[in-house]
Amino acid sequence: MRVRVGSRIYNLKESELKEFVVRRFKKKARIVGLRKLGEGFHNAGFLLTLKVDGKEHHWVMRMVRGDTGWGHDYLGDRAATLLLQHQLFNTAPEGTCCRSIDVAALLGNGKIVSVGDATEFLGLVEEVKDTDGQPYSEDLFRIAHDRAVNDQDLKRCDMLVDYLAKLHSRKKKNPILYKRHIRDLIGHGEMLMGVVDTYPDLRKLDFTNAKEIEGIEMKAVEWRNKIKFKDHRLSRIHGDFHPFGNIRFRRDNSVMALDLAREEYGEPADDVSSLSMNYVFFSVWHYGKFLDPFKTLFNRFMNGYLKATGDEELLGIIPPFYAFRGLVVTHPHYYPDMEHTKRRSILTFIVNILNSDRFEVDRVEEYLGA
Repeated sequence: MRVRVGSRIYNLKESELKEFVVRRFKKKARIVGLRKLGEGFHNAGFLLTLKVDGKEHHWVMRMVRGDTGWGHDYLGDRAATLLLQHQLFNTAPEGTCCRSIDVAALLGNGKIVSVGDATEFLGLVEEVKDTDGQPYSEDLFRIAHDRAVNDQDLKRCDMLVDYLAKLHSRKKKNPILYKRHIRDLIGHGEMLMGVVDTYPDLRKLDFTNAKEIEGIEMKAVEWRNKIKFKDHRLSRIHGDFHPFGNIRFRRDNSVMALDLAREEYGEPADDVSSLSMNYVFFSVWHYGKFLDPFKTLFNRFMNGYLKATGDEELLGIIPPFYAFRGLVVTHPHYYPDMEHTKRRSILTFIVNILNSDRFEVDRVEEYLGA
């Protein structure tokens, strides 16, 4: 049978529904009927009528819509919604809510698998050994120690430009996803405000204070409303393109980009800021200022990306993304030994770029307050 949920059509096998019911009841069962009750902005509902040992039962089968936004765009979002509601229904005060029977996964081959009893989920991926790919951060630590770059360092910088330019060339028309990414930049638990909320007590820090961080958050919201309609920019992104293990180079010098995160499509400035902020960070962290050789790498990466993509518009988009990445690299838990003055320099960078109309590649020292 075919069921429509919003703009999408799914094929449900009656035999699979029957098998699922039998597994739940551990008794013989048959499907009597399935009809659509209706749908709203979030969900579609279907009345499933079945008989078990001659007794009729009625279940409402709910499917979350993924075509209207509301944070339900990806399969994982819809799974999370149903799993949370399953837990909430069954822990509600007694007598105040109907019972949730289960949460089921519809597989590509039509099979239906129970996941409602899950207590946690497991992700299994292929092993990547250190011998398979060297973290790019090892290059950056060496460069900081030697105060010099070699030909391979310049080549690898160019390869990272090429990786992002090709990745970001995959475009998608979906205003909802673009607005979501810009919204998540500010409010997602792993992004700007989420990072802030994992800082130690802002009232007790020696390099910033609650008022300054509040000002950063407010400016970021201003930027959100300035750029959230630029959905023509929606592109395939990595989502966490940083050198501490996520970017690696194999022995043959090819790029590995692991731990793609958060969203499949979004704003290219996310990836560009993630790597380029680390060039600034490594320089400030090790030298206290924005100096060569990291200045060379930063300029080569940024100018190379702009030339490869022709995306000058990015410079008017990237400030709030730099604010997010800047708050990451000044985080006291991540880098506990960084001196007050160095954290202060990066906070100054954040404030200055948020108060600029666009980012200028050749003004990094000025943004840092140098």
